[in-house]
Amino acid sequence: MQPRRTFLKQGLGLTAGLMSNTLPSFSHSRIFSIKDIPITDTHVHFWELDRLEYPWLEERPSPISRDFVPDDYLKATSNYELQRIVFVESGRVPEEYLQESDWISQLAEKEGKIAGIVAFFPIEKGAEVQNNLEKLADNTLVKGIRRMGDPDELVASYAFQESLNLMNRHQLSLDIHYGADGLKAFLPIIDKFPDMTFVVNHLGLPDVKQGEKESWQKAMQAVAERPNVYCKLSGLLTRCEDNQKNSQTLKPYILSAIDYFGTDRMVFASDWPVLTLGGTFEHWLQILDEVLGDFKKRELRDIFYQNAARAYRL
Repeated sequence: MQPRRTFLKQGLGLTAGLMSNTLPSFSHSRIFSIKDIPITDTHVHFWELDRLEYPWLEERPSPISRDFVPDDYLKATSNYELQRIVFVESGRVPEEYLQESDWISQLAEKEGKIAGIVAFFPIEKGAEVQNNLEKLADNTLVKGIRRMGDPDELVASYAFQESLNLMNRHQLSLDIHYGADGLKAFLPIIDKFPDMTFVVNHLGLPDVKQGEKESWQKAMQAVAERPNVYCKLSGLLTRCEDNQKNSQTLKPYILSAIDYFGTDRMVFASDWPVLTLGGTFEHWLQILDEVLGDFKKRELRDIFYQNAARAYRL
């Protein structure tokens, strides 16, 4: 795959230019905006606090410690051509993961934009929970699994690899939610399952507040060399200080990730409503519109709509 941008150099050579204050300028002469592009949002959460238990919301109250349902999301995205939603497990207690998927399936019967579910599953338990994995796989909305945990422990776990074999048999993808160190630790697993789809959450979680650059670049470039890995264009606004929430600061992270993965393996995501802790849906899309100002309409359609269909079998 050819790099998207000729000004980016391979390896750490891009650090001097892309990760500096002398960023290239782009033309914004196009006659369309992202508001003209159909959107598949590959990372959306819903919850009702009285329905399931969410310790991370109930024990540490925050502005998002309340119910969030599809109607709320559709209001927040009403200015855009939102076509499809991929729900991602929302951190309920582990024992309730089947109930969560069942509830989202019920919501999908009323809201047809819900096109897929990335469910929780205790992957580290291996064959002993095979029956529950079969239940998830029988739900045609379930497209993948997300299981966060210590990557070194998971990579060393035979049971974890047993579960991945079962998931692969059912064509379920795995969302991987790690920063630079975790991504590097996880590479042996990706290499053992070259036919399985992996999806990096939130641009590999760069620490924008602390200006993390080189370690994040190395990890992202390494994982992107595996052609079965996609990357979600999301998660930056909640990793910024207020004065960093602009296209000038975030452009280097966005463009270098696209250079590594190409426009054919990047998928748009909002991380709504967690996103609202750092900004609005509109704010995030405005930043992307500015950063991607010289991209072709076909490339934007791939990133914002089409690539998700391959990553999640929509």
